[in-house]
Amino acid sequence: MQEKKYFTVEEANECIPELIRDVSTLMELKEKIEKLHAELTPFFEVVPYNGGHKNAFLLMQIGEQFREIVNGIERRGCHLKGLDPALIDFPHIRDGKEVYLCWRYGEREIRYWHEVESGFSGRKPL
Repeated sequence: MQEKKYFTVEEANECIPELIRDVSTLMELKEKIEKLHAELTPFFEVVPYNGGHKNAFLLMQIGEQFREIVNGIERRGCHLKGLDPALIDFPHIRDGKEVYLCWRYGEREIRYWHEVESGFSGRKPL
C-alpha cells in the first residue's frame, strides 16, 4: 500500500500544468463516452453484449484510457473529486491537522483549502 502523500502549496501548484492536461483529456473522453453510450444503449437493450456493434470495442478502449488517466492522478497522491465541475484535492497538513488544498479546473494556482469533511462548499482562501 502506498504511503499517503501530503502536499505543500508549492508542490500542489507544480502539479497543475500536468493536471490541466489530464483533466482536459478526461473531459474530452467523457464526451466521447457519453456519445457512444447514447448510440450503443438501444443496441444493447435488444442484443446481448457480445462486442457485435462496431463501436463497442471503441467504447471499451476509451473507457480504459479514461481509467488510466484517473489512476495516474490518484497515484500522484491527488484526489479527483469530479469532472462537472472538475475538482482535485491535495492532502495537506494545516496547523497540525489534515485538510485538503482544493483546485478547480480553470484556476491557475492553489488558492483555497477546506476541511476533509466539508468539501468544495467549505472552501476557504489560503
